[in-house]
Amino acid sequence: MPRDVSAAAPAATPDAATLATVELALLGIERGDVSVEVEAATAEQAATQGRLIVTDPEGAPVAALHVQQVDGSTVRGGLEAVERDATDDAHARPHAELRRGPDHIATAGAAVVVGHDPIDRPTLDAATADPHRQVLFVVLDGPRAVPGPATADVATCALTLRDELRTGGREAEVVVLPGAQFGDDRDDALAARIAEAYGADLVRPPRRADRAALHAWLDGATDPEPTDWPAPALAAWRRWRPRPAERGVVVFFTGLSGSGKSTVARALVNRLAEAGQRRVTLLDGDVVRRNLSAGLGFSRADRDRNIERIGFVAAEIARHGGMVVCAPIAPFAATRARVRQMAESHGADFLLIHVATPLAECERRDRKGLYARARAGEIPDFTGISSPYEEPDDAELVIDTSTTTVTDARDTVLDLLSARGLLAGRDGA
Repeated sequence: MPRDVSAAAPAATPDAATLATVELALLGIERGDVSVEVEAATAEQAATQGRLIVTDPEGAPVAALHVQQVDGSTVRGGLEAVERDATDDAHARPHAELRRGPDHIATAGAAVVVGHDPIDRPTLDAATADPHRQVLFVVLDGPRAVPGPATADVATCALTLRDELRTGGREAEVVVLPGAQFGDDRDDALAARIAEAYGADLVRPPRRADRAALHAWLDGATDPEPTDWPAPALAAWRRWRPRPAERGVVVFFTGLSGSGKSTVARALVNRLAEAGQRRVTLLDGDVVRRNLSAGLGFSRADRDRNIERIGFVAAEIARHGGMVVCAPIAPFAATRARVRQMAESHGADFLLIHVATPLAECERRDRKGLYARARAGEIPDFTGISSPYEEPDDAELVIDTSTTTVTDARDTVLDLLSARGLLAGRDGA
């Protein structure tokens, strides 16, 4: 019986992978104690009170963790479900009606397919090999190690295949469960535990689908549809990654202050607007600082947070098919990599443009007087002077505005976009 958690107790929202594990444990699929990473003060409170309330990203309680062990900031213990608003739960996620645990569906002896991606032809053929056997599609909803279609689209694919099987007289069901993807043996282990919990047999296809052919088709390199995927699966893949000219794009300029990145970025945005080829948004470093990131300082943590905010907004624009041009300094490689991952996880293209204008030239320009103040010690942690700039080794394009004009630099970026098929045409650019 779910328990009321109105009594005071420390609460924490774990990362998405841990939250998925918590939810699987409540369904009886994950067994044993669960570990949750929290702030040190929260861990201390949980140790004192013997309980930790695990919440979802909106702060709503999911479970009560009865503390068995606290090691630094790690709290470990058994879980108990808490009372939740059934109306809210019904609208919390896509395909809520498919989120059924082993106790709510009869699947004993079924052939079960488990995964985050749309089902491929070899796996589908293996699952349906016995015409008298029920088929269970389990779609996992959780953070992914390998970018791919949204859970809602994968579930829609599974529902279409389920209905086709039912039309042919087969028993088939679809279930959506929380579950993180790690890209290693943990994924196979989770699939096996899910199959065991549902009393089903995990399908192991005789061969793997040809992912290279799939991605070549998605990128427009080949015209024939790949044969290793049924039509509903290809529709889900295409929804995640549209054809190049319809795809979301993040053009991310990085470089020192005064390198010319903002100037080239504005020239690019203006030319795209004039040509009318794409709807484009500019997220310039200084403008973002005054609005989206107002209140942040220039410590490494705050600079990272500023870039991640830019990345989040850019990825959301790209997710809906828009083009966004960003022009922050973005000095740290790890942060740039996280921004790239944000965009690519939505099936968008991410183009990193390194404006590699030499430091001496940037200082010579110094129209804001920032370098002079940094040299005088008035500005601490200034990139290129008292704080490092980590030059990209993964840039799609390198530009030096000390040796090329803004127009030529702009056109070089336009040429890259055209070569990738991300523009319908140059229209005299």
